[in-house]
Amino acid sequence: MITVHAYVHALPEHRDAYLDGLRALQASTRANDPGCLRYEFWASIDDPNAFVCVEEWTDMDALTAHLDAPHHIAGSAALDAYRSRPGEIQIFQSTPIGL
Repeated sequence: MITVHAYVHALPEHRDAYLDGLRALQASTRANDPGCLRYEFWASIDDPNAFVCVEEWTDMDALTAHLDAPHHIAGSAALDAYRSRPGEIQIFQSTPIGL
């Protein structure tokens, strides 16, 4: 499994538009990417304009297909006007284990 943590930041004056874009990207990802296991955003409790997206993918091929998909390219481009700075992305390869 591949896990992605994407840390993104909105311009304060465009927070609502940024949230709308995040919701649209989340919906299109869930609808169009069969390799997506999880795709969720949370707002920071310290900074109302900072968000983290936690994604889980079946494998690297699924993540690559998502990044190349028209809905992701368009959704990400739509958010660019509302970003206060480039996102910080961390990608992990993980194996679920039992306790």
